[in-house]
Amino acid sequence: MIFRALIILSFFSFINCETGKSELPPAILGYIALDYLILTDPDRSSVYFSTVRSLDLEVAYETDAEPFTGNFTIAGSNIWNVTDSNMQDVFADRGYSVAVTVPSDLSEMNEIPNQNRSTWSVNQLLDLVSKYRKRSSDYQSTSFFIVYVRGELADAPGVIAVTISGVLGIGPPVIFVFKDMIEQFDSIVSPDRVEKAEQMTVTHELGHALGLVNAGIPLYSSHQDKEHGNHCSNETCGMFWALSDSKVESFSPSSPLIFGQECRDDIRNYNP
Repeated sequence: MIFRALIILSFFSFINCETGKSELPPAILGYIALDYLILTDPDRSSVYFSTVRSLDLEVAYETDAEPFTGNFTIAGSNIWNVTDSNMQDVFADRGYSVAVTVPSDLSEMNEIPNQNRSTWSVNQLLDLVSKYRKRSSDYQSTSFFIVYVRGELADAPGVIAVTISGVLGIGPPVIFVFKDMIEQFDSIVSPDRVEKAEQMTVTHELGHALGLVNAGIPLYSSHQDKEHGNHCSNETCGMFWALSDSKVESFSPSSPLIFGQECRDDIRNYNP
């Protein structure tokens, strides 16, 4: 079984999910932001799950690193329905409605110039936010920024995606997806494989952005894999630390919810 790594960079730690180490490289030390805890900051879990009534995803992609769009070959459903269904489920049964908007076509996303990089530092990734992010958030609406790029993270080569949150001045969490790493899940074995891997990755990172696991949304039960930071100990959960070939192979877009019951219970019982 081959494991592909997922990664989150949060306001309190840098977690290399490939090696299981939880370290803070010197290049990232400058991004620990105390403002994440300031009560006037709308970009935190306690706001997402109390006053926010709309959430949308702003997606940008480097030339030749565009997200997969259209329909799955086998299931026939829209590829981005996976992310949309999971976000809809996150805000279900709360006693109020949250309008979730997920783009599903490249015409709804923004192409940015090719950056001609094979490796990225955190500084270089964050430069893209100030240049290309168009939306912001407040106490009623939240917009997460997802950026697809070529290359890989210099300090953690081989990871699939990274979420940066709680950084002074960048607003809501930002997700960077490394297209070269996604394409390692090629479709030679079966159709839709790489598309499924990409959607599972995006949904996993959105889970981190919202506050899973124990990164803003408190635990309802003991299921945090502390060895791998803010990830779920349930190997079948979409918030498990790694994405395996077999897990992608068995995922069915017709049953698109990837979060395990433990994580869903965390969300359902979180009422800040």
